[in-house]
Amino acid sequence: MKKNSQNNIRFRLNSDIRIGLGILENFCDEVSHLRMESPLVICDQNLVTSGYFKRLLPSLSKFAANGTLHFLKLQGEPSYELLTKLLNDLNIDCYDGIVSVGGGSVMDIGKGLALLATNPNEPKALKGFPLGLKKPLPHVTVPSVLGSGAEASFNAVFIDLLERRKLGINSINNFPVLVLSDPLLTMSAPSSVVLSSALDCMVHCVDSFGSHKSNDFSKMFSVQGFSKIWSYLSEKSLEDSEARLMLAQASILGIYGLMNSGDGPTNGFAYYFGVKNEIPHGIAGGMFLGDVMRWNVKNGYGSYGHLMRDTASSDMDQFFTRYIELLQHYKVPTLADYSYSETDIAGLSVDVSKALSGSFSGNPVLFDENSAYWVLQQQFKGKI
Repeated sequence: MKKNSQNNIRFRLNSDIRIGLGILENFCDEVSHLRMESPLVICDQNLVTSGYFKRLLPSLSKFAANGTLHFLKLQGEPSYELLTKLLNDLNIDCYDGIVSVGGGSVMDIGKGLALLATNPNEPKALKGFPLGLKKPLPHVTVPSVLGSGAEASFNAVFIDLLERRKLGINSINNFPVLVLSDPLLTMSAPSSVVLSSALDCMVHCVDSFGSHKSNDFSKMFSVQGFSKIWSYLSEKSLEDSEARLMLAQASILGIYGLMNSGDGPTNGFAYYFGVKNEIPHGIAGGMFLGDVMRWNVKNGYGSYGHLMRDTASSDMDQFFTRYIELLQHYKVPTLADYSYSETDIAGLSVDVSKALSGSFSGNPVLFDENSAYWVLQQQFKGKI
């Protein structure tokens, strides 16, 4: 038999994940098996205005009675410098576990603190994909925003302020020991944040499905995640708590597909322009997703039909039309809205190709500077 990459599959599932409306009302019972005696509980400061969070606060305070309940207000995504400050301010050696309640940035802070508590070091020394690390403190994630999959991922994103680059501390040890996903906690998130995270989830599903590193196992997660996130966005009921259950599931499915395959150009464009122009990551991904897919179809990739079998799109042209209508409905911007013009395309295509070679290499068909030029050019054209 001829050998191929599909004969050697490696797939990781490593977290206890619990999803349900209202599960956080039994928070102490849900985490009791972890036997944390002196936990550090980090909460997003923005949650103090949430009525549901206020109901949960007594339980969180009781749980942290012998540890610390710390409120964290973040401006944008976290930096290595912030992580260093928190390590010093919180006296991290005092705790036997960490609970992160908030969005992706708060959960990434929790992952960084949990890992550095048992691997003392300057955070920047662990940037990238460090190996040979000790097991971190047990970490519980409680997402207040759904879609990015940060609650179940081993990736932790941090920005290097000096280099103005988004990197991270991405260790397989970062998997949380428990994920408690309660859509009711997410209902106070601004609609713009919900939309960005949902689009981020869609990018995860598409990029991971098309990645040349994908396999039959990862594709199952990508397909199921795409079905749920497409239903959530196309029904246009972002504020419905029952619909948020679809988003909660898609968030997990998408990130497990991505972690077990790899990203592609769309995620790369989102990172590049997200940092450069301070565009929310998911919004930036949504801007480019349809055009990257169109480039792939135009150049011979014919497998997207398997991904979107539950979208009621009879062909790719119909899907692209519906996707553009979706972007227009949610008022997703283009590069033109960030003061770019067609005269910038040539220089941008060179810059992004140099910066995103890793993401470009994950694409199912050749994606290079010429490909980037074509995709960027679409930002200044009518799409339908």
